[in-house]
Amino acid sequence: MKRSWAALGALIAVAFAVPAPAQENEVVARVNGAEITRDDVAAAIQELPPEYRQMPVEALWEPMLNQLIERKLIVAAAKAEGIDQSEAYREQMASLSEQVLQQLYMQSEVDGAVDEAEVEAAYEGWAADYAASGAGEEVRARHILVGTEEEAQALVARLEAGEDFAELAMETSTGPSGPEGGDLGWFRRGDMVPEFEEAAFALQSGELSGPVQSPYGWHVIKLEERRTGAVPGFEEIAPQLRSDLAREAIYAELDRLRAAAEIEILEPEAAAE
Repeated sequence: MKRSWAALGALIAVAFAVPAPAQENEVVARVNGAEITRDDVAAAIQELPPEYRQMPVEALWEPMLNQLIERKLIVAAAKAEGIDQSEAYREQMASLSEQVLQQLYMQSEVDGAVDEAEVEAAYEGWAADYAASGAGEEVRARHILVGTEEEAQALVARLEAGEDFAELAMETSTGPSGPEGGDLGWFRRGDMVPEFEEAAFALQSGELSGPVQSPYGWHVIKLEERRTGAVPGFEEIAPQLRSDLAREAIYAELDRLRAAAEIEILEPEAAAE
């Protein structure tokens, strides 16, 4: 079944971000008798965009407290005018109620499926696959970049005749690594354009390629060394694994709910205007 990635992303986000109910704490202000607690201010700060949440609490406290005071004033004024009894209010509250129920339900499903033991087990499997796939392999190569295949083939002939690769790169390469003898340093799969990468990783240490075309021109590549890089650590990969497990849990629960429900779609496509 086709999934809505935007909707799923929202579900995953709320599954990890639904705040816990505020607990009683020190009262920091009263507005016509209505209390504002320290936790209320802290929760309001957490609703701010990330760049503001990084600011010191001392800098945010007063403006957020004033914002909460103004909220209390507006809510009181709205109730005084009977807006909380209006049809528009009831409709919006019904919609908000559905959102909160959805968030809390999916939170409970994710909490049951994504604990640290599950994440650690997922990491062990991921690390084993990563090592077995060669994804952590790194190579160090030199290259000479020229404009035509004929130029590249002529360079291959000169190199096979015994000329020094680094000296020839400094002499003829049009690439930015030419002055360094064509040395590209260490790189992994995904660091270079696909055509160059495929050719480089196919070589053995000390081996020379034939002419290789890329969007930048024609390359002659010499592989200097290859090594296996370290597998990324648990802390680096765990956030993505948690997200993956949450997505799997949400998929499974949505599939279960659909299978148990009687769903009738009366208009599968948008009506023509």
